[in-house]
Amino acid sequence: MFIDCTGFAALLLGKTLGVAFKDCSDILLCDAALAVQVPYDTPDAPIASHTISTAQAAGWIWDIGLPHRRGTAYVYSTRHSTDDEAHDTLMRYLGAQHAHLTPRKISFRGGHRATFWKNNCVAVGWPLDFSNRSNRPPSCWSNCRQNCLRSQMPANREVMDIVSARFNDVTHYRWGRIVDFLKLHYVLTQREDSAFWRDNVDPATIPERLKNLLHLWKYQSPWFFDEFDRLEEVFPAASYQYVLYAWASHRGRTWDNAGTATQAASLISGNLAMTRQMRSQLPKNRDLMKKSRIWPAADLKREAAT
Repeated sequence: MFIDCTGFAALLLGKTLGVAFKDCSDILLCDAALAVQVPYDTPDAPIASHTISTAQAAGWIWDIGLPHRRGTAYVYSTRHSTDDEAHDTLMRYLGAQHAHLTPRKISFRGGHRATFWKNNCVAVGWPLDFSNRSNRPPSCWSNCRQNCLRSQMPANREVMDIVSARFNDVTHYRWGRIVDFLKLHYVLTQREDSAFWRDNVDPATIPERLKNLLHLWKYQSPWFFDEFDRLEEVFPAASYQYVLYAWASHRGRTWDNAGTATQAASLISGNLAMTRQMRSQLPKNRDLMKKSRIWPAADLKREAAT
């Protein structure tokens, strides 16, 4: 048995066995990224405890705080921006103090193989979008695929086709749900200032399943029974709730399907009070990481030397 770990090249599954690539670029419009490592201005500069995502005219910028630098990139659509325009957008975001940095371009295709396990070859997979902020597969999805493969490793060649058919069915379903969830982040926009955002809300670019769910969610909030009935969903109903509730809160939108608005308001108020109390007692992210020793060895040596 062979596991194809060659990423976009798909040397075994694609080039050797001829499994076609299913292009999803009509749904997920981004197909390039300009990535750069940004040094901190001072050794003790604050480290953000979350990924900062900022929408731009033809895509979005990720900004991740690491112990010794920031990992930053502009993910964009080459159909809506030239590389020079993307470079200017990223450099404006970084500021004049980082004008000397040279971003690296990464091109990618949004999509996946039409079949994931053929004959005695199975592919682990690569991302459809740089939603995970790097050029590695999303960790939760990668682990899920690997665990699924380990638990279903065929005992012999005689049963391999049965196992592979089941693996392909589950993986097709999960890739479809990943496409839906990624697209959700774009279709909720009310931006009309660029062709990229206008094209993202074009009904022709929205998967039919997501289109139906969005229509349903105009009248009720996402719930478990809204086609999230698999035992191990990559993005369960709660994931959609996080995105939709954040979007709705900025527009004064609420759902009250069961007349529980008063109870919900009380719970939200209590959560906010608890959040304020906990934040006042928590250390800064850099201090917490030092205390937890979440540092590369080279950085620990530098810290000891200073």
